[in-house]
Amino acid sequence: MRKDDSIRTFLLGLLVLTAMTCGCGGEGTELNPNPSAPPATEASGGNQMQGPVLGFVYTVGGMEARAINGVPGGSSLGLPLPVPAGVTSLAFAPGQKYALAEQTEGASLGLMAFAGAEPGALVQIAGTIPKPDVISFSPKGAAAALYSAPEGQLQVVTGLPRNPQLSRQMTSGELPSAVRLLAIADDGATLLAGTANNSVYLLGSGGAQLLESVSSLGGMVFTPQSNDALIFDSGAGTLSLLHEVSGAHSSRVLAQGLTGLTGNLAVGTDGRHAVITTSNASHLWEIDLASQAVQEVQLPTPPTMLLPLRLSGHFLLAWQPDEPAWILNTNPAEGAVYFVPAAHQAAQEARSAGH
Repeated sequence: MRKDDSIRTFLLGLLVLTAMTCGCGGEGTELNPNPSAPPATEASGGNQMQGPVLGFVYTVGGMEARAINGVPGGSSLGLPLPVPAGVTSLAFAPGQKYALAEQTEGASLGLMAFAGAEPGALVQIAGTIPKPDVISFSPKGAAAALYSAPEGQLQVVTGLPRNPQLSRQMTSGELPSAVRLLAIADDGATLLAGTANNSVYLLGSGGAQLLESVSSLGGMVFTPQSNDALIFDSGAGTLSLLHEVSGAHSSRVLAQGLTGLTGNLAVGTDGRHAVITTSNASHLWEIDLASQAVQEVQLPTPPTMLLPLRLSGHFLLAWQPDEPAWILNTNPAEGAVYFVPAAHQAAQEARSAGH
């Protein structure tokens, strides 16, 4: 294992819009720079722009969301999106093709599709926990695990986003004590629970099976379309791979020395890289899962989220209304942290350019 001590930074400046030769969100997307193209802004139509959508920014626990129009290094924020009455919170799935919506007291979770730059109608998912404490999506977003401590209940929703259905329920008697984290694989069946006493359990048909205990469980996530899980031990500063957790599982350390992260931790992966960060720090750790190379990336602002966008290898790190959005690009040849200008800033620039 080798450690690359170089720090990647992004030169801040005004961004210009580029054009994309094919749809965003898939592997093999080609980007063709077009500096003459005008930026999409509130003044020029916002979400009505015809072109690629990189993803969405949204307030954590809040109700404002906007499309990120354009491509990396040449993006702008659209107008605030309309949200149905009664929706109190949105949780976007990886890839941001849909979001789960909490509603007013007593209602089940709803689902809102985001096929383009505008949300679809709200669809109820009958019988789901109305206000779960934990929502954990599978890497590709095909399934989600929900947990409510007050209700002592865990649920699994599969068939997302087109045919959502409640496929599994577990009560407190079937669960380990003090569930704090969940991770679900893309098969919608393989499920891990992390507890307050830093243990990782497999939640199978026969109940909870202890797989591993660590000094301080910082996060866990499955790699896409597999039963392999990444486990971050923030106390030891290590990232480990639990291979085939539902079978004859094994564990090995992928990276060490991942220190300086405490508090509200986030662990994510695009299948090629693992990313670990926290809202209490101004840096993140990026690990190449094949070479096990480790890189520390300095951030211009503490991250508030770690959410895969539509384009592979891109993660939304932070956004607040009237502030820029910050995005991580893990692609080796392009790796950088870049920003999308705040909506009011882009609008002012457009008005100035018109004079």
